[in-house]
Amino acid sequence: MKRDDLLLTPDSTPSDQALRRVERRPMYFDTHADGGKRAFFGWHHSAPSATPRDCVAVVCGPIGYEYTRAHRSIRHLADRLARQGIPAIRFDYHGIGDSPGSDMDPDRLNAWQANIKTAICRAREMSGRTHVCLIGVRLGATLAAMVASEIRVDSLVLWNPCVTGRPYLRELQAIALTAALATENSDGAIESGGFVMSAETIASLRRVNLLERRLHADRVLLLERDDHPADASLQDHIAAMGIACERIGAPGWEGMVAADHHLTVVPEEALALIVDWMTMHSEAVCGGPLPVSSLESSDEIAFDFRDEAGNAVALEERAVRFGTDAHLFGVMSHRRGEREGARDLPVVVFLNAGAVHHVGPNRLYVNLARRLGAAGFHCLRFDVESLGDSVRRSPGKENESYPENALTDVRTALKFLRRQLGYRRFIVTGLCSGAHNSFHAGLEFAETPIDEVILINPLTFYWVEGMDFATSRSFEDMVQYRKSLRDPNRWLKLLRGRIDFRRLFEVTLTQARAKARSSYESFREMLVPESGPRLSRDLKRLFAMNRRMTLFVAEGDPGRDILMAGARRTASKALESGAIRVHMIANADHTFSQAKPRRELAERLQAHLERYLAR
Repeated sequence: MKRDDLLLTPDSTPSDQALRRVERRPMYFDTHADGGKRAFFGWHHSAPSATPRDCVAVVCGPIGYEYTRAHRSIRHLADRLARQGIPAIRFDYHGIGDSPGSDMDPDRLNAWQANIKTAICRAREMSGRTHVCLIGVRLGATLAAMVASEIRVDSLVLWNPCVTGRPYLRELQAIALTAALATENSDGAIESGGFVMSAETIASLRRVNLLERRLHADRVLLLERDDHPADASLQDHIAAMGIACERIGAPGWEGMVAADHHLTVVPEEALALIVDWMTMHSEAVCGGPLPVSSLESSDEIAFDFRDEAGNAVALEERAVRFGTDAHLFGVMSHRRGEREGARDLPVVVFLNAGAVHHVGPNRLYVNLARRLGAAGFHCLRFDVESLGDSVRRSPGKENESYPENALTDVRTALKFLRRQLGYRRFIVTGLCSGAHNSFHAGLEFAETPIDEVILINPLTFYWVEGMDFATSRSFEDMVQYRKSLRDPNRWLKLLRGRIDFRRLFEVTLTQARAKARSSYESFREMLVPESGPRLSRDLKRLFAMNRRMTLFVAEGDPGRDILMAGARRTASKALESGAIRVHMIANADHTFSQAKPRRELAERLQAHLERYLAR
């Protein structure tokens, strides 16, 4: 899979530039209805200078692993619609992304449909439009159709919908079974691609069948994958109801939800098909902008979060914009009623993990921030520019795991926290590339009071453009080979000749060279301390600023080995003195895609940080 070549370019003329300028407004919806139990987070996209059309769009995204992968493409879709004069709302369902709640909350399908209905009402109020188009993606398309069977909408776009629930559940089960660290759920839940679906939700989905529902819409666009056999059953069903229905095969689905987030590709052709279809079926409005509601929206929310003991802790979260053009976006989390910056505790800042937006892989950052918030810490999870919801302002590529602006944006975030919110101390943390950037923030920001850098599964301490991580993979393979020595089944594979001996030889040779080089550099550093390797010198510089470093490493990940290979003598001494601490998480993979190791990571991170509370 090749990453996309999407290059954001400046607009050609001032008039085009004005037309293209999109205003994106973060907000929380339905914060008071039902005690906030179905409250959710979303974005309103509009382009005030675009010629308005008499339609507003509500984009219903997918669920589970497809949610984080499609996030960028859905943001692009909302922008495209806004530029055509069609305002759009996109949102995270309750229990998904930045919204309150969890995968295991009860009555998921009804809650998600209630979110869509609320989004429809707010879309009309905020835009001044009466005509609504629901755009659903994958399971979001199924939910959109279910809502359209209860209330009337003008247009309905169903992109790769799950016509019935059973095949979708089989797909989730297949993904769960192919996981490298598959686990069994005795409670009947499915853990697929890093997301959990409860037994109750599974039972509800099994009963879903769109062929048994009567839709209330003037027209429907069925957008199907062009790489799968077409199924005409839903089109036939819709046509039998007398609803105008078009079915089009669109390319790009597989790239949009690629397994590696940095390899996801925005399906430009599919987005263009949707926008063109909606433009064709809406009218331009003459006489200037349409009147909009004066209804206030909230950028903050209070909700109950349940800790591991089942105790409800009242949290607050607030959407924040900062930077020169308020171009960076993040979410603050802390206990309800605590003023930001008031306590003399370090605020915990989460940096993007690869190209995943600020919720983190498998929603890891949301869960960590809320758990730490319940324990008494204040946390910020944010996107550096060109990732997630911090949209790139200048020409260049987006979706890079190691963007060159990362450290500049981290510095901007820390200045915002310090100067505008009043925080005085910081802990910087992140997974993968977030670990890399946390390390360098600790090294480079001497003027900022950083107490500690916490690296979660680092793959390198020094990223350079074009780096292929071959060395990191060899460390990772060696970790797996060492584990295999304790597994009788692996010995049977060896005896039967079912082992890749060439790869085994390559990894062993690479590791032998790395160990020899590390031993030589350690010996040379002992004789001439200033001649130590770069990582060793940088660690000493970090410690000289009285900054600690902690690693949380999945059992199968190479982070600790990479540290020791790059600075064996200095790292060994630091481990003995406590300047470096390493926590190994058993049965975990690189992104903690299983619930049990995610819980262990959260528990151990909280326990590690609780010493700050005791001071």
